Amino acid sequence: MAGAIPAATAPLAAGDPLPGRPRLVIVFVVDGLRPDAIDADETPTLFRLRREGVNFVNGHAVFPTVTRVNAAALSTGIYPGTNGVNSNQMYVPAVQPERAFDTGDFKNLLALDRVTGGRLVPPTLAERLHAVGRRLAAVSSGSSGSAFLLNPRAPQGVGVLVNGHLEPGVRAGYPDTVSAEVLARFGAAPVRGGAGDSYDPSVDWAQTVLREYVLPELRPDVVLNWLTEPDHIQHARSAGSPEARRAIRNDDRHIGLILTKLESLGLADHTDVLVVSDHGFSLNVHGVNVTRELIAGGLKAADDSDDVVVASSGQSVLLHVKGRHHARIRGIVDWLHAQDWTGVVFTAGRARTTPVEPLGWAEGTFSLELIHAANDERGPDVVFTFPWTSAPNAFGVPGADYGVTAGATGPTTGARSDHGSMSPWTVRNTFLAWGVDFKRGATVRTPASNVDIAPTVLALLGVEARGLDGRVLLEALRGGPDEEQVAVETRVFTTSRGDGYAAAIQVSETPGQRYIDKSWRVR
Repeated sequence: MAGAIPAATAPLAAGDPLPGRPRLVIVFVVDGLRPDAIDADETPTLFRLRREGVNFVNGHAVFPTVTRVNAAALSTGIYPGTNGVNSNQMYVPAVQPERAFDTGDFKNLLALDRVTGGRLVPPTLAERLHAVGRRLAAVSSGSSGSAFLLNPRAPQGVGVLVNGHLEPGVRAGYPDTVSAEVLARFGAAPVRGGAGDSYDPSVDWAQTVLREYVLPELRPDVVLNWLTEPDHIQHARSAGSPEARRAIRNDDRHIGLILTKLESLGLADHTDVLVVSDHGFSLNVHGVNVTRELIAGGLKAADDSDDVVVASSGQSVLLHVKGRHHARIRGIVDWLHAQDWTGVVFTAGRARTTPVEPLGWAEGTFSLELIHAANDERGPDVVFTFPWTSAPNAFGVPGADYGVTAGATGPTTGARSDHGSMSPWTVRNTFLAWGVDFKRGATVRTPASNVDIAPTVLALLGVEARGLDGRVLLEALRGGPDEEQVAVETRVFTTSRGDGYAAAIQVSETPGQRYIDKSWRVR
């Protein structure tokens, strides 16, 4: 049934700083790694970390389940509704007045930072550490945009950022001294070749820089290490394909080499390791050209008109309506509900209340506040997902979804895969913890999210953190509460309208936190 969510009890807190030696915390982000891709034969290092450490079997990517949204959530500990990075494409008229821009290009993010007076995102993990004399190093083989979001204040001297795609062959990071040293010793990052026949070679480059330079010479307190595969290869070849499995084996090899390096540096006995992915993956079985469909429906004037601006996150879409005109928004929502390719629709809540009201103001919608996506300055007016199923792909990996296409709307064939949806196959992510401060051989069923990484890292280092959306994952820590004794409430809310449209959303709550499990259209 639909109804108001009751107020949560007091949030889990870090408590006193953890005692003992100075700590190194490494967060490996394996882009697009589904948890069901880890096994003893293919990924012996990750399998060992999961077996020996803490296995979060209910890990969550932040919605929309795309790279840059989760990069910002990881680095800030804050959801998109507050940090303002709400899609792989974003619409901010002061940056581009008539269309959404690609957040994968860090120059677009620099422009956003300029037009907002330095408010690209709220204070990051790197900034919080810098304020207490600690240093974060972000080393990424991902796009320049996803890398930049891990430490966007690196150009101002906060911590370190290494990424070979910033200005290829010219700049490989910040500060300037780090960029010069990386280019002199390791050369420019290699450029990925054809469309999906091999994994991205910049993974090898970035991991070598981390292992041979950043760890032994820069000696950071925290490392955010982003491995951009198997994302690229799974987009082209699907999860479970031989090419994707090869890329994952390479990631596993590199993580093993990093752990061996820590031993040689005498750092292994005071290091904590977290391994997460930014999202899952599912096969695209139907493409929707949303812009073309809006124009055909009489709801958008032209491709480049600013009356309705489409911002794609692959398997979900954000719509920005000029002037936030309610009558136009209502017309778009009514039209969306009538389309067979529409999944679940979200609009602003009926009122800004605490506890959060789950229903949106438009009939048949859930609220943007419910999914942590409401933002008065940069937020969308409408978010919608597409239909999904648990059907397997050609390699037996479950998960199939509709997604945005630049071509004609209709069924698709082949291996093309994506993410961004609110299906469990893209929401559920890899989430492991291992090291001196974590329990041994524990399985945690309590939900966890990428937004919980920053507060947990700060707690491990004894650094106070205020104003974060995420929580400290105390049930994973030695001396923390029993992992089976953290309260979790899971509920399903529904919405419908008189024309037969109906939808459901499942959320799970722990004290102080709300996690979005999945949503679906009720057929």
